[in-house]
Amino acid sequence: MAAIPEALRMESTEKREYERKLVHWRNDMSALRKKFLVDYQKLMQSKLSSQEDNIEEERQRENKIEEMLQERNREYAERREKKALKATEKAIQHRELGAIKQQATEKKVINKYEDVVSNELVESENFITKENIDQKLRNILKITKDYNFAIYENGKIVQSSKSTDSE
Repeated sequence: MAAIPEALRMESTEKREYERKLVHWRNDMSALRKKFLVDYQKLMQSKLSSQEDNIEEERQRENKIEEMLQERNREYAERREKKALKATEKAIQHRELGAIKQQATEKKVINKYEDVVSNELVESENFITKENIDQKLRNILKITKDYNFAIYENGKIVQSSKSTDSE
């Protein structure tokens, strides 16, 4: 071992005081290290718990978002169902209206043909048949019409003076 020069040597009281202060300093440093270690562990624990809290808050937020999305999806589904129901009802009404219009059109056509048939029945009284041909010919021969007339350029109509009416 190397020898310590005389100028650097301490006296025993000074040496003891130095060693006492050194021990005291080491104890203080050890206590500080322990305190810093405890503080660091508390800090890490609080960070960990805050991270866990953040994770839990994030889960809760995600759950709320999921609930909101499910509620919105339910509302959209209800809207779609209502819209489909309205469309179905509208289609039914449209079909019913079409059927009613079709019936009205058919009724008009039937009425038109009934009118035509009734008019034909009325006119058929004047038709010439085997049963009434003699009567019709007598009536026609009784009615004579004089077509002997003249129309001048100025529009004056002159009838014949002879009348061929034979009654």
